[in-house]
Amino acid sequence: MGTLSWINGSSPASPAHAVSMLHSYLSAAGVRRLYAASNAQVASLSVRTGLTVWCINGTFRWSDDLGQAVTHPADDPEGAARRLNGLAAPLSAAA
Repeated sequence: MGTLSWINGSSPASPAHAVSMLHSYLSAAGVRRLYAASNAQVASLSVRTGLTVWCINGTFRWSDDLGQAVTHPADDPEGAARRLNGLAAPLSAAA
């Protein structure tokens, strides 16, 4: 008989909850000045100028510094935070 190991009580129940969890993980990693907003179907988290994470339909979405679309499952906010942590600091201009 198989198990239901994929069932996890800590999975976010809504986009707002997923973004709240992402906010917590990024804050714990030292990222500051995070701004979140949400409604019933979509939530967003402004990480820095030019980097906003959207959560819709069970997926986090953002664009990397090259403008490429990035997605990550909303039921893994810790993993998304790990991916975003390196992008959180603003890029410095070339000297």
